[in-house]
Amino acid sequence: MDNMTLKLDPYTRDLIFDDEGILETIYDDETSAQNVRNTLLVYKGEFPFDQTHGTDYDKIMGRKASSLPEDEIEEIIRSAIFQETTVSQIVDVQPAFSGRGLNIAFQGLLQSGAYITSEVKGIE
Repeated sequence: MDNMTLKLDPYTRDLIFDDEGILETIYDDETSAQNVRNTLLVYKGEFPFDQTHGTDYDKIMGRKASSLPEDEIEEIIRSAIFQETTVSQIVDVQPAFSGRGLNIAFQGLLQSGAYITSEVKGIE
């Protein structure tokens, strides 16, 4: 169990405490899934301790999807997902604009052989 982190609420990104007030932790594949999800929720350069972390939404947002080169959105998302080093393959990526926001559904294969699936909504 080398891959451990604090558990975050998937919607608010707040730390989660158990009934006794102790911070909850997650391990291995669950950590990898949370890390990918958080990478997709962060604009590249937004995290002050690592300016290379996050998704390069500046290349996507504020532009018409029709003005972007074919597959550019998917490639930006794939690049972000692969920041999690335990992801060995991206099985599926489905970006979809909804109003001014971007929704992303993805499925990936981890080095452990486990699949992770998640969705982030309303990225603006």
